Amino acid sequence: MRPIVWTGLGLAVGLAACEPALEAPRNAGVCWRMAEAMNGRQDFRPMSTHVENLETCASQLEGLRLQHGQPVTGAFQGRYIYVTADEISVAAGPKAQRYRVFTPEQRAKIQAGYAALRKAG
Repeated sequence: MRPIVWTGLGLAVGLAACEPALEAPRNAGVCWRMAEAMNGRQDFRPMSTHVENLETCASQLEGLRLQHGQPVTGAFQGRYIYVTADEISVAAGPKAQRYRVFTPEQRAKIQAGYAALRKAG
């Protein structure tokens, strides 16, 4: 191959590796969910407003996970929230240390509350 082609390939790979990570939105009182944008990239979309705190947002994201049966990533005031079948955790960024938001007992109460809402509605 010609040196120009190798240089072009190296430059393209280097630029892709330097793409900044998606930052969690910092808007006060807005609970965000991560979704695929029209360009195929991940983006945050507002899920609800006037949210009191991170725990309330995490509970709402748990409801979304229960409804769709798959893991959900969201954000609240600059923090990532990860909701999986195993736990709900929060982190400062995608590669940062995750911390549990709810104990298993607290999460069971949240799940029971959503189950009661589905049954009533």
